[in-house]
Amino acid sequence: MTVERVAFLVEATGDHITCLLNPESLVVSRTSGARPRQVAGGRLVGQGLSDDPLLLSGGGHTELQLDLLFDVDLVDPPAQRPDDVRQLTSAVTQLAENSDDSDGRRRPPTVRLVWGRAWNVPGVITEVAERFDRFSDSGEPLRSWLRMSFVRTGLGSEPTTSESYDNVAPPSNVDLTAQPSRSVAPLGEESDDPATAAPINPLQLGLMSIDAFGTPFLWKLLMEYNNVDDPLSVTGPLGVPPSDASAP
Repeated sequence: MTVERVAFLVEATGDHITCLLNPESLVVSRTSGARPRQVAGGRLVGQGLSDDPLLLSGGGHTELQLDLLFDVDLVDPPAQRPDDVRQLTSAVTQLAENSDDSDGRRRPPTVRLVWGRAWNVPGVITEVAERFDRFSDSGEPLRSWLRMSFVRTGLGSEPTTSESYDNVAPPSNVDLTAQPSRSVAPLGEESDDPATAAPINPLQLGLMSIDAFGTPFLWKLLMEYNNVDDPLSVTGPLGVPPSDASAP
């Protein structure tokens, strides 16, 4: 039995970062966007009221907290074990850095938290903290307990101002009525043998879209071209529509 591991898909680049182990718990907290009404002198209150008046702003805030364990001794095969556990965690902690440049403003990259077929959440990592509790004789940390705060973004009816899976237009040079020019398999590799294709998971949708169109945001177009109603049911290669660049 294959165990699905928690992974993070960076929407802008298609890079995916797989965790070493799955969390034993995942805490989801939600605030509704209701807050006390304010006036110039402070909070608005009134005599005889059992509750303070609220401003119902809509929106809200959904946060996921994960505790992840990384240990160099868990890396298999042993020949690939690093000397410092930070070589395993740095890719995750970097997701909390303001490494994305949007309209001249620095911000953390938008990522998707993916865990099997049950979790596929877009958001940003707002906070990470590591606790090291095992060290080599020369001081390199060997085990990390990593706590992460992940805030959901881009869901609901609010308009989006950046690329997402729902608002990217199909390329104008792609012919959706023609026969496929090639095929792409769920693991992002071309294959014509369905017997060797692995079952798909949500993380692979973006990878297949990158292989087909050069962007992770057009996986729905790929499913539509192949008349696939349930993307997670794909077990073999899919046809890629031809474009001007690939036409003979």
